[in-house]
Amino acid sequence: MTEPVRPCQGLHLAEHPDDRPSTSSNSYTDSYYLTACEGYDQLDLGSDRDTTSPRLIAALELVKPEPGDRILDVGCGRGETILYCARHGADAYGLDYSAAALQIVQKRLSTTPHALHARIHIARGDAKRLPFKDGSFDKVLMLDLVEHLHPWELEKALAEARRLLIAGGQLIIHTAPNRWYYLLGYPLYRLYQWSRGRRLPPDPRSRFPFHYLHVNEQDILGLRRSLQQAGFEATVWLENLASPVVEEPSPVLGPLVRLLVRFLLQSYPFRWVFRNDIFGLACKRE
Repeated sequence: MTEPVRPCQGLHLAEHPDDRPSTSSNSYTDSYYLTACEGYDQLDLGSDRDTTSPRLIAALELVKPEPGDRILDVGCGRGETILYCARHGADAYGLDYSAAALQIVQKRLSTTPHALHARIHIARGDAKRLPFKDGSFDKVLMLDLVEHLHPWELEKALAEARRLLIAGGQLIIHTAPNRWYYLLGYPLYRLYQWSRGRRLPPDPRSRFPFHYLHVNEQDILGLRRSLQQAGFEATVWLENLASPVVEEPSPVLGPLVRLLVRFLLQSYPFRWVFRNDIFGLACKRE
């Protein structure tokens, strides 16, 4: 049996003392996790059923958790990912900055089969100072975390992830939005929706009540560069898990125009500005 990972002694959570920007852990409240954070509408805290959202499922297909894997989810949120990994036999460790998130995880664990509990470990902590020894994990996950870290914080978090991975270990990332979509794709999508009689706000961020927590929007080139600078061999690509293609007939656009819209959404280089989900698969090489 794999020896469980033990947190290092003497490490604790603390807000950063200098004047560099950093979001307070108190910003991540129950309301954020239960009414706005992606997948909230599928959550069932009173049940042990799998409520993993399609976006997280797409990321976990890259993880491929197996019995004996030691997997750390940095920014574990409500705990869907660690539950998924534990159900597949992995030793799953969830760490989050927010006390509210970990309270939700504890509530979810109270409804799960007791056999899973031995494979699930949760702790409060900071992605910039992860409380584990070097080489503790086979895989580290950062799913919907990168956009919440200021650039200087992301640099430290990636260095910490690399430190904790075994040689050949993998870092799996999902982040949204795609900065290029917001800058170039959304205005065209907004025009398309206007032609269908639907009015969207000029700023896509205004559609989400907690948009101010996204302090580091990414594009594929910037994320790849960050991973390479942190010492990873990385592949970064775009998907579109919530496609803006609307299949029902438009009162203005004809069939040929709708066909052109779909072509632009699926073809290079246009897909770079219409796809909104960024995935990264990075490997630690000595």
